[in-house]
Amino acid sequence: MKYPEDYINKIICGDCLEVMKGIPDKAVDLVMTDMPYGIDIDYGIYVDSIDNLKDLIAKSIPEFLRIGKRVAIFTGITNLFLYPKPNWIMSFTWNTTGSFGKCGVNQWQPIIFYGQDIKGFGSVNGILKSDTLAFSGMGSAKYSKNDHPCPKPERVMMRAIARLSNEKEIVLDAFAGSGTTLKACQELNRRFIGIELNPKYCEIAQRRLSQEYLFT
Repeated sequence: MKYPEDYINKIICGDCLEVMKGIPDKAVDLVMTDMPYGIDIDYGIYVDSIDNLKDLIAKSIPEFLRIGKRVAIFTGITNLFLYPKPNWIMSFTWNTTGSFGKCGVNQWQPIIFYGQDIKGFGSVNGILKSDTLAFSGMGSAKYSKNDHPCPKPERVMMRAIARLSNEKEIVLDAFAGSGTTLKACQELNRRFIGIELNPKYCEIAQRRLSQEYLFT
């Protein structure tokens, strides 16, 4: 594979640790990804164990920091402290009572951030320049209707990408799943690189990017 023609605006089916080797240093404006959680979710060809997650973190974070100017990772609360110390911890929050954690109703999730934030004060792309993305509801959050076991709500990824990148910048999702991040980039006029290990999810993501997929 040759950069950039074989990477930009494509979903690449393969091991991200191998694929990222072909990306030059600091060639990506934003790495934004939702890594596995090590909680035995059935991803098909990947075993979602805590040991595998620790191995992924140890190998992938150095690559993210090498190729990315900014790095934002959705970690989940229970896995937050498995990651190297970030420059900051952002979050997204909601005001419904759909799930419970060890301290009661769970109404937030962390986004760890490495690098330097977009310059400027007040707002970024019409969004308050805050370390928190606050959502009303979330019980009715729009998820993609597909066969992926753990998709992020589309409006969360849309807002996060708008907050942490500018139009025409390059956004990499190294664990692209069914393509929610990539679809958000497409709609927000960002260039993207998607990497996904499972061919089934690559096919779903490609259909979404080709606007052949229906959403709920």
